Amino acid sequence: MARLREIEDRLTAVKAEVGEPPRSAKGAVAVIVRGRGDVDVLLIERSEREGDPWSGQIAFPGGMRSRADRTSLDTVRRETKEEVGLSLQRNARLIGWLPARAPGNRVEWLVVPFVFALTRPTRLTPSGEVARAFWAPLDELPATLHRAEIPLPGGELEVPAFDIGGIPLWGFSFRVLCDLFDIVGWPGERAAIRAKTPPRPTKRRRT
Repeated sequence: MARLREIEDRLTAVKAEVGEPPRSAKGAVAVIVRGRGDVDVLLIERSEREGDPWSGQIAFPGGMRSRADRTSLDTVRRETKEEVGLSLQRNARLIGWLPARAPGNRVEWLVVPFVFALTRPTRLTPSGEVARAFWAPLDELPATLHRAEIPLPGGELEVPAFDIGGIPLWGFSFRVLCDLFDIVGWPGERAAIRAKTPPRPTKRRRT
């Protein structure tokens, strides 16, 4: 519980600096954490789908804003319910948000990462868009920091990433987690040193 309380306190302390979520945001994602001692974060692996620019990637629940959404908070609640069957209104508490960012392949879109604390256990029921939903130890992720080679149509792209069971968590979701750690604290000097001197590149597992 101490780490979870620390995360909430630090997010509260930087609210004025981060500012309100931009009303022009085109989407939102949910960074959902839980834990009494060690803290877990909810991640999804997106289904392999033709035409989906984020096909097969490790990500956070969330998506694009619809006309029915009055705010980006409405967006993240709707998308999380649709993707993993989790009601953020009933089963979680909003504890803050991170700076809005644009995905590398959609630089004109701003996406708001909202941070929620799970308030009661709930069963995750992934939709067809999600291959699986799972909890990962938040503070163990920095120790997996490495350079990953991502296969793209124009060739391979080398990027910083966290390792999730042999699959790289990279791109937008990686930057969101780095923003979170910058605010709530990186877990240990060893992880900070490793971040400065990443090991040799690894290949992304092809599916």
